[in-house]
Amino acid sequence: MNEEKSQVYGYRWILLFIFMLGNLSLQILWISYATVTLDAAAYYNVNEFEILFLSTIFMITYIPVSFIATWFINKFGFRMGVGLGAIINGVFGFSRALAGPNYLLVLFLTIMISVSQPFFLNSVSLLSANWFPESERTKATGLSIISQFLGIAIGMVLTPILVVIYSFEVMLFIYGLYSLIIGILFIILARDRPPTPPSIKVLKEDDKLKGGLKMLFSNKQFWILMIVFFVGLGAFNMVTTYIELIVVPRGLTSIEAGNLGGILLLGGIIGAQLMSILADKLRKKAILIKISLVITVASFFLISFANTTIMLYVSGLLLGFGLLSVGPVLIEYAVDITAPVPEASSNGVLMVIGSISGIIFIVAFEKLTTPSGDYLPALIVLSILSLVAFLLSFFLKETKRE
Repeated sequence: MNEEKSQVYGYRWILLFIFMLGNLSLQILWISYATVTLDAAAYYNVNEFEILFLSTIFMITYIPVSFIATWFINKFGFRMGVGLGAIINGVFGFSRALAGPNYLLVLFLTIMISVSQPFFLNSVSLLSANWFPESERTKATGLSIISQFLGIAIGMVLTPILVVIYSFEVMLFIYGLYSLIIGILFIILARDRPPTPPSIKVLKEDDKLKGGLKMLFSNKQFWILMIVFFVGLGAFNMVTTYIELIVVPRGLTSIEAGNLGGILLLGGIIGAQLMSILADKLRKKAILIKISLVITVASFFLISFANTTIMLYVSGLLLGFGLLSVGPVLIEYAVDITAPVPEASSNGVLMVIGSISGIIFIVAFEKLTTPSGDYLPALIVLSILSLVAFLLSFFLKETKRE
């Protein structure tokens, strides 16, 4: 038998970059109506909730499709799994641009776009594990998640500008064409795994379990992560979906709502990058999770009572930093504590939990407003839930994988 060897390939950065571009496209298509909810309702001649449903459907679809996607990725690998998602995203994203003001057709095409989501999101940690050494793994996961934030930020900020300057048709055509081009490029450039693993650890884990849901749900630490993800991702999905409706009663315009969304995501990008670098350097993920969550708690209370544009922007930046910086660290911490369960399995379960909570929060908080329409009561509830998540994080223990 040949001596075990590991090698790191420069192609890993090209693969990560094209994956990020695909992820970015998916998030733009998801969030493209959030900051133009009122205009979109008028354009499609439907009510506000039917426009909000175009975002919510991504969370609903994620729950059943995630298990299929996880099985497919575990069986056929990264290239086939994400490649399928990239093609679905590209074809139906472009098709939606041709649907015009036909809401039912747009709804169908949006459902088809949403099918691609689990193939991307459930592969984040798998890409890092297959191609990156231990010293870069959380950083790579962080960059993948940053591409999600960047896509959401672009969708929030750019969409109202494109709609005002051009039209809904032009906005959807630009997004759809981009998604189709990236889908084709991914199929051409993607590789499943390098000829030689990036670390000895990957060599030793080649025989890891195929599935492992029983191991996941018998792990007490993983249950805490699921609760934290339930609160964190659910809160994020609710805030981004309702962002225009949250800020309009406080005197902001749709473009300012888009700016707030962009600032929130900017905070997340900065936080995710910083926390990912610290996690790889310090190998102390549990303490970083606590730091992110305490910032989340403070900023949620702050944004609940912010009554000026500047205060909303500042609290939005802090909320993004706290709420979103915890993502890559949590995902890699989950991989650490659940090994040898495949990365796509732990990744997928956490994302399903976040999708379930997103649906619950969006539906439950729809009418949780003051008589003037302010979402203050909903934001207070999210503040309390984030405090509970922070307290639960004290039961997470530091782990070290050799």
